[in-house]
Amino acid sequence: MADNAANASSPPAAAAEVDYDKLTVKDIFENLTYGPAPESDAAFREWVDEHEGKFGLFINNEWVHPAGAKYRPSVCPATGEELCVTCDGTDADVDVAVSAARTAFESWSALEPHVRAKHLYSLARHVQKHARLLAVVEALDNGKSIRETRDADVPIMARHFYTTPDGRS
Repeated sequence: MADNAANASSPPAAAAEVDYDKLTVKDIFENLTYGPAPESDAAFREWVDEHEGKFGLFINNEWVHPAGAKYRPSVCPATGEELCVTCDGTDADVDVAVSAARTAFESWSALEPHVRAKHLYSLARHVQKHARLLAVVEALDNGKSIRETRDADVPIMARHFYTTPDGRS
């Protein structure tokens, strides 16, 4: 009897011990183990950690950290937690970004409309593929509920790319 009492009070297996690809319904009922939450913030936090919690400016397809840049915290308004720090762009940074955008626009506008559409549709599909992660990031950043970001904000983001089919509108 003592063994049964000890087993009854034991917590379910830790998430790290479970191979979710092989988890069966029987396993779930026997162990009361949950799968990973689809709205987990783990991927977001891993990405922030890869950047050491510090984001510069994304200019010309790369992260840049201008010399002497000032950083400010990005805080989750729902919890007050500091998520990371982000760089404040200066007028000079804006000039560099606008120059890079003008250069990119030359090659973009030279593409045939159907080629631009392929790129925009690809962006829309990637937004849809990563919708749950984007919804989590949006919820953390602005304090909205996950339901609002998942069901409204992210689908609208995808629609923007789908409804600008030639990249000019």
